Amino acid sequence: MIRYARWIFATLAWVFVAAIVFQVFLIGLGLFSDPSYQQTHRDFGFTGVGLASLALLISAIVARPGRRLLGLVVLLFVLYIVQSSLPGMKTSYPIVAALHPVNALLLFGIAFYVARVATVLARANALSPVGTSSQPGTPT
Repeated sequence: MIRYARWIFATLAWVFVAAIVFQVFLIGLGLFSDPSYQQTHRDFGFTGVGLASLALLISAIVARPGRRLLGLVVLLFVLYIVQSSLPGMKTSYPIVAALHPVNALLLFGIAFYVARVATVLARANALSPVGTSSQPGTPT
């Protein structure tokens, strides 16, 4: 079971990376093409990226990838919450709200790292014989 959970975790990690890339594309369309895409960027951020971050967190808990990787996934979830809160500070704290694209870069970097490590973990687990684990002390 853990073998499949780790593949699902790795897949969802890449889905989260793709969602961030799509978010950047949407805001690019909103800035350089049609301003209505800014609303699409906002909506997709709250729904698509939000659901992807929640699914990633749940899959990481089930996949038991180790404390460090799970901690990074929790950090991603917290950074997503911060990310969705920053634009609301535009009028009261514009300097803080301006951290929105910087936080997006941080989200992307950590998400990309998590996806790479999750893929390595899933592949290593797939190569281990049934009934054994690629990490000591981790049940399969």
